[in-house]
Amino acid sequence: MQMLKQLRRVSLRKVLAVTVILIAASVAVFFIFSGPSVFKSLFPKTLAELDPEDLEGTYVKDEIYFLYGQYAEEEEYRDNRRTGKITGAQYLTDLDDVYYIGLFGHEKDLDALEDMMDACRQYVNGEISGEQVPVLPVKGTLRAMDSQLSRYYWDMAEGDQQLKTVMLPYYLDMGQIGNQRAWLAWVMLAVATALLVTGLIPFIKALKGGYQKKLLKTLDAMGDRETGLERLEQFYESNDPVCGVRMNQDFIFFQNGAASVLLRPWDLVWAYQSTTQHRTNGIPTGKTYAAILRTMDGSQYTLGMKETEVQQLLAAFQEALPGVVLGYSKELEVRYQRDRGAFAAHWEEIWPGCTGRSETGAEEPV
Repeated sequence: MQMLKQLRRVSLRKVLAVTVILIAASVAVFFIFSGPSVFKSLFPKTLAELDPEDLEGTYVKDEIYFLYGQYAEEEEYRDNRRTGKITGAQYLTDLDDVYYIGLFGHEKDLDALEDMMDACRQYVNGEISGEQVPVLPVKGTLRAMDSQLSRYYWDMAEGDQQLKTVMLPYYLDMGQIGNQRAWLAWVMLAVATALLVTGLIPFIKALKGGYQKKLLKTLDAMGDRETGLERLEQFYESNDPVCGVRMNQDFIFFQNGAASVLLRPWDLVWAYQSTTQHRTNGIPTGKTYAAILRTMDGSQYTLGMKETEVQQLLAAFQEALPGVVLGYSKELEVRYQRDRGAFAAHWEEIWPGCTGRSETGAEEPV
């Protein structure tokens, strides 16, 4: 049916902006929070298998067997004042049997690193055997040192130019994936995935006609779907919308966001205007208006529009659908919540037999 294809296109247009925004946000989060590096972490390298010319950004999972000394500390500052709290430290360690690199441990790693450093000193002094030096498992990303850090690093060579040539200006940043802490990188990957899925679901639903499923179910409830579709398409082409709502004695049709809504006239039992006053810091900044449509099954549809359009739509209801109760009051709200059958009885009074209720079973009109 041509009408269904047209409605799918309308649904696509309705969801397209949100889909694009969510996908763009997903891509931004993915790259800002080291999404590509997260995938690298699924296939970690060991230090010994790395090429010294291609270390930057590599994710490593390995074991450290020896620390040669500390060359830098990271200290906490508050209000430009030192707090005395050490939040990180860097040590010289092995890359392989030839080259050396730095190892950067953060606050949670410091105890294990200091224990290993103490053991390495004791080993050098002959106080313990090599088997007594603990092995330190590490995970993290290799980074290039900046010029300031590399000066401290090369000071470890103590003027030995030959040693300096095998000290590569890179350090293994423990617990890091890309530029982020590992836990944060994984959390933000989950956020990026959620944004992507949230953006794609309405788009795919619109492509597959999911926003017209309730419309088809309504037609099924009326009888034969094919016959109903023919009648609906004729209705759709022959009735111009009033403020977005098409109506006659057979159908009421409108778009509620991306969803195509089809009602029988007597399904709509109450309609009224909603006015919302907006304030900024207590100062009124404007009003927005909507037509509120309440149905026999307890559903509510809020159609935002101008005040004049709301009044135009309510006037159209009064003329074409005289069984719809118009206007808001607390008494009507209570009646709607407690006894919607009274609204159906009102329709029966206007169009006897329209709701399928017998006249003898009709309830007192509203």
